[in-house]
Amino acid sequence: MILTTLPDLPPLPETNANAEFRRRFYARWGTENAVVCGQSTFAEYATMTQTLSIKMAWRGRERYRLRHREVSVDDDTYLILNEGSAYGSVLEAPRPAWTFAVFMRPGMHREVHAARRLTTARALERPDPGARDGEFSEHLRHHDERVSPVLRHIRNRIIDGERSEDWLEEQLMLLIDGMFAAEAVEAHAIDRLDGVKVSTRVELARRLRLAADYIESCHAEPIGLDDMARVACLSRFHFVRLFRSLYGVTPHTYLIQRRAAAARRLMRAGIVDAETVALQSGFGSRSSLRRALGRAA
Repeated sequence: MILTTLPDLPPLPETNANAEFRRRFYARWGTENAVVCGQSTFAEYATMTQTLSIKMAWRGRERYRLRHREVSVDDDTYLILNEGSAYGSVLEAPRPAWTFAVFMRPGMHREVHAARRLTTARALERPDPGARDGEFSEHLRHHDERVSPVLRHIRNRIIDGERSEDWLEEQLMLLIDGMFAAEAVEAHAIDRLDGVKVSTRVELARRLRLAADYIESCHAEPIGLDDMARVACLSRFHFVRLFRSLYGVTPHTYLIQRRAAAARRLMRAGIVDAETVALQSGFGSRSSLRRALGRAA
């Protein structure tokens, strides 16, 4: 199923005009591959349990309400949510913003995960590898060379009019393969963290990713080191040291880089007033904006 306009779903009320669409939509939703690609200044979707999905937005931000927190996807990031995750979302922007969400049919990621573990010779002997679990860490990720090119290719072809379900199946297999490759790279990064036991390193990475998601989603607000460390449930010292180990920069530098990227995007969108750019990106003042962009130049 490929939708190029945002579907009319709860919490919007059911009407005579949308009742038939909703009946046909829910008859298919959650049983097959699906893509939703459209633009609006406002769209809201109630919490539902979904299949494995990947989210992207541009020219605006879409906020996802997860079980215990909220994260926002924008031009710089994408979000993977596992099969069985329950969430809702809100897209709200002063001018039309795009949302792009891909939903994989149930079990598709397990098929790809199992097939990736087979050599080509073994795959010839056993073309149907069966199902094994393969899940992803649910956090915001910066666009990369493994997932983002496939994601953008799917988006661009759909905007250009592609509607083939077989084509979508092929592309989603390639997309999931890239998602697993990106997950493996992140697993190697976790090995750099302190902690003798693997479980300890995994827990540290989970906490640091919560803090990184907080920075990504709230960079326009006046957040500080105490706020970030509190989200990670770590002391300030351990938070700074471990964050730099995982991300290569300190939390404050990560925050400034995130704000600078947001400021550049606002200026590319045609906002020329420096005070407005500074306030909307989180710098607070023209002088802080100027210093940050000057250091990054």
